[in-house]
Amino acid sequence: MNPKVSPKSDSDSVFDDRKALEARLKVRGAEVPRWRQGWRGIAIGAGVGFLVAGIAGNMLRSQPASDAPPEAAAPVQPSQTVTVAEVDRERVTEYLEATGTVAAFDLLPILQQASGLQIVDVLVDEGDYVEAGQVLAQLDRVTLEAQLDRARAETQSSNSAIDRAEADARQARAGVAQAQADLARARTGVTQAEANADRARASISQAEARLEQAEREYERFRALAEDGAISQQEADFRFTDLLTAREDLNKAIEDAQVADANIVAAQADVVSAQARVASSQATAQAAVTNIDSAIAARNGASANARQAAVQVDRTAVVAPRAGTIVSRSARVGDVRSSASSTPLFEIVADGRLELRVRVPETQIEEIAVGSTVNISSAADSRIDLRGTVRQISPSVDDTTREATIDIDLPPSQYLRPGMFLDAEIAIGVQQGLTIPAKAVLPQPDGSASVYVVNADNVASTVTVELGALTGNGQRFQILSGLDLGDRVIVEGAGYVKNGDTVRVVE
Repeated sequence: MNPKVSPKSDSDSVFDDRKALEARLKVRGAEVPRWRQGWRGIAIGAGVGFLVAGIAGNMLRSQPASDAPPEAAAPVQPSQTVTVAEVDRERVTEYLEATGTVAAFDLLPILQQASGLQIVDVLVDEGDYVEAGQVLAQLDRVTLEAQLDRARAETQSSNSAIDRAEADARQARAGVAQAQADLARARTGVTQAEANADRARASISQAEARLEQAEREYERFRALAEDGAISQQEADFRFTDLLTAREDLNKAIEDAQVADANIVAAQADVVSAQARVASSQATAQAAVTNIDSAIAARNGASANARQAAVQVDRTAVVAPRAGTIVSRSARVGDVRSSASSTPLFEIVADGRLELRVRVPETQIEEIAVGSTVNISSAADSRIDLRGTVRQISPSVDDTTREATIDIDLPPSQYLRPGMFLDAEIAIGVQQGLTIPAKAVLPQPDGSASVYVVNADNVASTVTVELGALTGNGQRFQILSGLDLGDRVIVEGAGYVKNGDTVRVVE
């Protein structure tokens, strides 16, 4: 009985076969070629399974029965039932293979800003995603809060001193106004005294004139009385008038002297008032100076309070932008200087990563910004991503003659800065020959082969050169070894050997 088509076409069996093959190759010291990774590896694993099973079946069929009599030659019967597919032509994307390192698009180092303070709490760890402004760690703030309280108290005290200085200034300005009013009155008193003195001097002139008139009248009447022309009593009346005129003159002289004295007194009052004005102005100026000093003290205290508040705020280490924590050196109990260059944390801004690969300068023109890139990892099979070429370096390294290509990576929980990844950069589309990936059989030397079925349904082994995987990993591009229309075995190839006649089923 001929064996049926192998049930190892399901993904679990293929995956197991692929793993076994890769393990065997690694034991021999060889690396698994890139064409045997991913979907290629799955197809190759299936082929290996089919090949091993086929070899075992043929060995069993090739053992002769010890008691069977010899028989006459019979027509060759098909040894295996298989399915075939024709080599087809389709549009195939060409890829440029490169390797590179994962890096942060924007790596933010978070340094300690408050110097000499102990870390009392660390709130995040590597791998955590944080929002902008989120607290990452807390420093000891007790000392700084005490400094802030003192600065605020000094500010309040300075405000009170300003209030007192302003009250003193208002009082001093009132004193200046009063002194200036007194000075004005003193100056008015001088004017009045000078006017009184002028009137007193005028009174002296009038009194002197009346005295002269009284003296002449008295002399005339006295002479008349001696001549008997008038009575002595008439002469005595004129003498009384003379005495009165002399008294009036003396009185006017005394009044003038008083007026002069009043002028001196009024002038003294002016000088005194001027002195009081000057003193009041000096007091007012001192009050203004006190205000300025109090304001300066208040400003200094306020500045100290603001600085202390800033220092208190800096005890909370916060994320400047949203992103992923990729490194953490902060530990509870650490004490660092603000001059330390070692960051407490490093954040990949917005969690955005990129792959940086280097390609020879001769291949730069084949790459375009926006090209699709297949991303994989030889160390982690879970990484199977699609990136995009974001930037091509405008310069070429003058030593290696290579340029850097920056590739945007999609979000993935498996990516870390510093990882080494493989990249396949799409560089063009052309017509090419393709076959199902399941038809490809890996060889121990790292090459690949297929079974081709001719018109007589005889299978023969053909070594092929593989190109890119297409059709979501379901088909291989064939660079050499096959022609358009050739039929290759897909299901059952693992049970076939070179030269077998096979039964082809649809």
